[in-house]
Amino acid sequence: MHRRQFLITGLALAGSAALGIKVWHYSLSRQPDNRSLVLAAILPALLYGALPRDEQAAIAALQRTEQAVTDFMPFLPLHQQQQLDQLFNLLVHRFSRLGLTGYWQTLDTLTVSERLLLLQDWRDSYLAVLQQAYHGLRELLYGAYYGQPEHWQHLTYIAPRFR
Repeated sequence: MHRRQFLITGLALAGSAALGIKVWHYSLSRQPDNRSLVLAAILPALLYGALPRDEQAAIAALQRTEQAVTDFMPFLPLHQQQQLDQLFNLLVHRFSRLGLTGYWQTLDTLTVSERLLLLQDWRDSYLAVLQQAYHGLRELLYGAYYGQPEHWQHLTYIAPRFR
């Protein structure tokens, strides 16, 4: 995190604290489509280079991966489900997104290179929470993408055959 980004984040958080808990609580209210908004923004950046070059095939792969994440979420332990839901909610709302990412804009308005830089900043952050967010998202999204049989040939993976 750069000094300017740290100062802007601190000012934004201080301003939101000065506005009171009602505004903060309102900004963190849960919306049912927060997961899909965040996944639609993060998946293209995280899977950059692994997606097919054909635009229609890439869109279909992203949709299948998002559906795989949605299908897999109930199988995670409850505390991990809650943490991921909290992360999705924080990334959608303006004040909390500014605190986590340093960007006021929504994630989908950022360029792919800015999203990649954001993920790299989380990975290399001195804050364990941001590192945990990065690794949790990365493992979940890579597992959802590469867990689909059509991507196994690129990994030279052969599924075991059972009797």
